[in-house]
Amino acid sequence: MTVDTWREPKPTIDQVRRLVQRIQSYVRTSRVMGIVSSILLLALMIQMGILIYMNFLPLFLGGIPFPLPEWFYYVLMLTFLFAMVVYAITGTVNARLNRYMLEYKKIGVVVQLRCEACDRTSERIWEKEDYIFKKEGTCACGGTQFISQMYIMPLPIKKKD
Repeated sequence: MTVDTWREPKPTIDQVRRLVQRIQSYVRTSRVMGIVSSILLLALMIQMGILIYMNFLPLFLGGIPFPLPEWFYYVLMLTFLFAMVVYAITGTVNARLNRYMLEYKKIGVVVQLRCEACDRTSERIWEKEDYIFKKEGTCACGGTQFISQMYIMPLPIKKKD
């Protein structure tokens, strides 16, 4: 008696496309947040330079510190708080992006089926012994389908339980 091995269900083409779009969205968000965090870091460095130049440097050189206006300290604190929020969001986005990239690193082959009669196309995941122009069943219109294209897309890696 033979027992068929259990196989995970194959993802549909729409699921794979949504996954690719989600990864691309996270990549774009990660790039934007990286630019924003770099700008905020530069602003913080400039503000800290002004603070050191005006308050602490004269103390070491024997001069009198120049008092900064009160609003400067408020701007400094708001910039620092905004930078912390941006870094937290960036960390979350990068963590999700890394999770998707780790789970979906495998590349798979997708097969496009085309009907000879009505030219309707459908897609499925590649199976062993598939080749171009292979006859592949019948279409809803009654015509025969054949494999017209094969191309690669990222597919989920099987999870180990």
